[in-house]
Amino acid sequence: MKKIDASMDLVRDLLDVQLIDKADRRIGRADGVVLELRQGGAPRVAAIEVGAITLARRIHPTLARWLRVVAIRWLPVSIRSVRLPMSLCRESGVDVIVDVDARADRRLLRLEKWLIRHVVQRLPGSGA
Repeated sequence: MKKIDASMDLVRDLLDVQLIDKADRRIGRADGVVLELRQGGAPRVAAIEVGAITLARRIHPTLARWLRVVAIRWLPVSIRSVRLPMSLCRESGVDVIVDVDARADRRLLRLEKWLIRHVVQRLPGSGA
């Protein structure tokens, strides 16, 4: 497992790659990139953003605003995007391994965790 290369094509090599936590669980895809502008130097990738609103913003800013309003009104948990610093990211083939535990990190997979607790576990045969 190696650190992510310093020179890469962000759109081709980083956006939409599968993110894996340190327990080999899929935690989503890289929906956005946060750049740090340095005076007198090239921009540096500071973080990867994960979240539906970031993905919607890539498609169209109005879609992102609409999704945010709908989420605030109708969803029981926040769907705010999560920024994962590049210092936590390592390249592993076509995937990026992030040094976080998705099960313990409250920011990651909020809606999925809520659905498991409040919907899936109540279904007959779910084992709960």
